[in-house]
Amino acid sequence: LPSDIGTYERISIKVSQVQINPVEAFSGTGAAESGLLALSEADRTASGMNREISAELTVPASLKRPSDTTLDVFACHPLADGEKIVLYLHGGAYKFGSAASHRALVGRIANHASVRCVTIDYRLAPLHPYPAQLHDAHTAFWHLVQMGFRAEDIVVAGDSAGGNLALSLTVLLRHTGHCTRGLLLLSPWVDLTTERPSIQRNAKYDFLCAPPLESPLNPARTFYAPGRPLSPEMITEMAHPLVSPVYADFAKFPPTLIQAGEKEIIIDEISQLYENIAAHNPNAKHGRYVYECYADMIHVFHQFLDLPDAQYAIAKAGEFIKAL
Repeated sequence: LPSDIGTYERISIKVSQVQINPVEAFSGTGAAESGLLALSEADRTASGMNREISAELTVPASLKRPSDTTLDVFACHPLADGEKIVLYLHGGAYKFGSAASHRALVGRIANHASVRCVTIDYRLAPLHPYPAQLHDAHTAFWHLVQMGFRAEDIVVAGDSAGGNLALSLTVLLRHTGHCTRGLLLLSPWVDLTTERPSIQRNAKYDFLCAPPLESPLNPARTFYAPGRPLSPEMITEMAHPLVSPVYADFAKFPPTLIQAGEKEIIIDEISQLYENIAAHNPNAKHGRYVYECYADMIHVFHQFLDLPDAQYAIAKAGEFIKAL
């Protein structure tokens, strides 16, 4: 990461030290409940007690340093009362990606926003199928709270599958009455059940290519239930808002910025997401929910850092976070 953008350090979240009541947090969560409870129980076993979630803490060059020089900007606790922090969830179809692969993008968003960011290396499918990723994101969120950040000061952000995870985490937190500061969603993958027209319409433009849902290699299936035969019951499960968050109840949802490319194959479901959020909040203050669709751009074009549109979108994302 260039020094004029920021610096980062690797950190670890010791799962056993994050105090969560699994029954309170996960009961009544439908398709996710049994898996989340089982994963919580596994973390209480002798081997699970040693589990850690690795992450990167990004400190942007633009961050206003505390006057108290004894405060460590790389310590994962607030530097001042009410400090915002971003929990970033990387993309990669839930099979690829890491904090390292998204370091340059996260660093630039953080620098434009002048906030610190934590990017976690959540468990990946198919070795760790759903809901391991949601469990890790939930654990990381409450780790930040235990370190002194208020839930309402945490901005959740993500791209592609990470956008799905950011939305799912927000829906899960709302299940127990908790609300985040806001959401930043870059080309979020929000519907794992429906192949909308843009998949065919934009196939000649986008780099994404996915086998149909009928194929065992479809990314939605390798993420949700690898090896399980497709059935109407499975599709119904995958339509649950904690799997396909486009179907969530968005009433009184946190402030949200959605950015996407006009030529990406999942643009139709992204547009539907914004329409659903707007429909649930007809009286929302102007600017609370924003959808930016960039002409001729493809999936997560933000990662092509030399593109003028990518630079502009990243700056806008930073401005959104700064204004929250």
